[in-house]
Amino acid sequence: MATVAIYAQSAPAAQRPAPAAQPANPLDKPGALAKDNLAKSRPKPPFDLTGNWMFAPQQNKENGGFGYLPLPKLKAAAQASYDEARKAQAQGLAYKNDEGACWPAGMPQMMTRVWPNQTIQLPTMIVMIQMLKGEIRWIYLDGRPHEDPEIKAASYAGDSIGHWEGDTLVVETTNFEPKHHWIMSGIPVGPKLKIVERIRLIDDGKTMEDTFIMTDPDNWEGEWRNTKRWFRYDNSDIEEAYCLPDLNDRLPATAAPSNVR
Repeated sequence: MATVAIYAQSAPAAQRPAPAAQPANPLDKPGALAKDNLAKSRPKPPFDLTGNWMFAPQQNKENGGFGYLPLPKLKAAAQASYDEARKAQAQGLAYKNDEGACWPAGMPQMMTRVWPNQTIQLPTMIVMIQMLKGEIRWIYLDGRPHEDPEIKAASYAGDSIGHWEGDTLVVETTNFEPKHHWIMSGIPVGPKLKIVERIRLIDDGKTMEDTFIMTDPDNWEGEWRNTKRWFRYDNSDIEEAYCLPDLNDRLPATAAPSNVR
């Protein structure tokens, strides 16, 4: 009878408060490889980046080769670090060679390493795999926003979201891990770094051109712009190329006497 009394005293269903709305489950969003997501109707992209792309310093002599020249106006701490790197280089030394110690090159340096960059383009995303150390970046094209940095951990490749503007792929990348991460020798990555890329195919699709527009209020003033080019290199595949500290420690560029720390 006690159970009956409890039910008798309950408010009618019409008077009960509505249950609280449940927070959106991030797992409810379709992944880039979900069949339904891939099958959605989308405008045909102006080009397909699928293929191997090789960075060649001779194609980039006017913009710094592997580096990003000319430099913007650096903030004091970044300028001091860059000056130290130039001094070490003049003495034939490396400067805080974290990449040689097997830390990821990360963006933007991972785009200008030796050996091919294998790119796979799908309707929902582009995957770029840099053969050197197998560094990967994912560029999402399915209309999703950037992930909340409070939820998604910072990374060396960053969080890349792309969209098409005419014959150009525009990619915005944020949420970078700054530790042991460099734009180029001596110039560090800050947590506020944002990179916008404007990517085109030129020379009848034989050349990929990527204009980097980088902002980092902790390390330089205004926009840092640089355009790089890669040539299509379809007579090759990529292979595993790992970095192991026990091997790299013996390299001159990472050994203590020749690596300024």
